[in-house]
Amino acid sequence: MITENKNNYYEILEVSTQATQHDILLAYQKAKLTYSDSNLAIRSAFSGEELNELKKLVDEAFLVLSNQNYRHVYEQRLNTKSYSESDITFNGIKNYTQDVSPTNTVEKLIQKHSSMTHKTEIMAVVEEKTESASVDETFEQEVMAQTEWSGDFLKKVREYKKVSIDKLQESTKVNPWYIKALETMDVKNLPATVFVRGYVIQLAKELGLNEKNVADSYMKIYKSKLEQNK
Repeated sequence: MITENKNNYYEILEVSTQATQHDILLAYQKAKLTYSDSNLAIRSAFSGEELNELKKLVDEAFLVLSNQNYRHVYEQRLNTKSYSESDITFNGIKNYTQDVSPTNTVEKLIQKHSSMTHKTEIMAVVEEKTESASVDETFEQEVMAQTEWSGDFLKKVREYKKVSIDKLQESTKVNPWYIKALETMDVKNLPATVFVRGYVIQLAKELGLNEKNVADSYMKIYKSKLEQNK
């Protein structure tokens, strides 16, 4: 895990710390499409408040990582444990640099980075079929009747369908350590709550489950554990 910061901007845009400015732009555009109001699947899975939080975090990630000065300060603080989470946010970094230039807006940065390269289409991710598994009618019925979706039961479904963590990571782009943390419901090693829900939805969809039902149930259990760990 890169950091314990719950809003890691690299993880939010799903890019590496070595990502180029063009990589960051494409990742931002992809994230905006994913969390768009026109995406019916996303609208049905998240509340309006959750979607607004997601969009805000995506915009902040782009604003910081697209500005070389901000990014430099962010990376220094990211790897220094003496800084608080508020110091590693867009506002914390902006206040430190005292940079209030009107050019540092999402629209201006997109124009700037788009001018560096030709327009690139963002291709949809093609879902790969998982390895066929023998059918266990008893377990299939248990899955259909399940109303409490814990991380442990998600793991049972994954193993039943013979989907490895590596395979799941490849198809969902969710980091393997997050998949393990989701299955063990290790709240201390998971990102912001709204992203946890997004990851659960991706895993459920990949496993052929009703993602909204799974996410709603999982998050009730997760939030309970979160309160216990405060």
